Amino acid sequence: MKDAFANKSVLITGANGFIGSHLVRRMVEENADVNIIVREGSDLWRIESLLKDINILRADLRDTEKIDLYIRKIKPDYVFNIAAYGVDSRQNNNIIAANTNIIGTLNMLNPLISVGCKKFLNIGTCMEYGDKKEIIKENTFLEPINIYGSTKAASTILAHQIAGENNIDIVTLRAYGVFGENEGSHKFFPHIILSILNNKDVNLSGCEQYRDYTYIENIIDGFVLAAQNDAIKNELFNIGTGRVHQLKYYVNKVFERMKTDNKPNFGAIPYRSKDVWNPHPDISKITEILGWEPKISFEEGLDRTIKWYEKNKGKSK
Repeated sequence: MKDAFANKSVLITGANGFIGSHLVRRMVEENADVNIIVREGSDLWRIESLLKDINILRADLRDTEKIDLYIRKIKPDYVFNIAAYGVDSRQNNNIIAANTNIIGTLNMLNPLISVGCKKFLNIGTCMEYGDKKEIIKENTFLEPINIYGSTKAASTILAHQIAGENNIDIVTLRAYGVFGENEGSHKFFPHIILSILNNKDVNLSGCEQYRDYTYIENIIDGFVLAAQNDAIKNELFNIGTGRVHQLKYYVNKVFERMKTDNKPNFGAIPYRSKDVWNPHPDISKITEILGWEPKISFEEGLDRTIKWYEKNKGKSK
């Protein structure tokens, strides 16, 4: 439904990040009244062209009083809680992770108990499940193996409990691999693409881990469908393609489409400790309940991504 968000008050955290910036753009296109919460000094390069169309609120999610004040002032119809600490493996402060991912989420939810909203949309992660060998369903036992996964798991559990007890409709999408335009240059796809564009060695691990990568706009479709579906009150969905490939597969796809004579240097860097090896989602629930499926193929998404980096190779950070 186009314009389902027209003139609706939308509040987005993590708006200057990879996923959040794509969501901001979609909500602007949907003619929503877009409000974002970002920290003082945040680099807004990803949403630079959208700043005239959004209301910027400066606060750290850990600042209980300021977040409470903003939410009571805005009275959002929809809250998209996309901010998280630890997505970047370089973010490894346990205290900041707990305070941002757990307390920050509670700070977003608590004012809504009295203010109300149509729906609270939350971003989860496959890292909540840990390193599973079996195909992962939403009720699979949570065994996170790093601080990011454990704080996100705790956040999800608490958010759904508090929302359920206070009649706040809530949906969490547990995302698997996500790629697309304006992702950070240190991430998997940008690292390969930018190395090729800059004629640098593409140094990689052995890339034998399996991953399910979904183009970013398909993930945003999932959030839109979840927000629009009034029948779901308290649900959690895996979101991915449902198919896994070794990282080598994705590396080779990038090299094929960029038509380079360079070769990937597999094994040039060590594997990360505490990595997951085969996060394979069962996506039947989101398909059946929301009618979601990836509309944009991996190949088309990759072509869009490569073109963006070709035009913006000096912009990505």
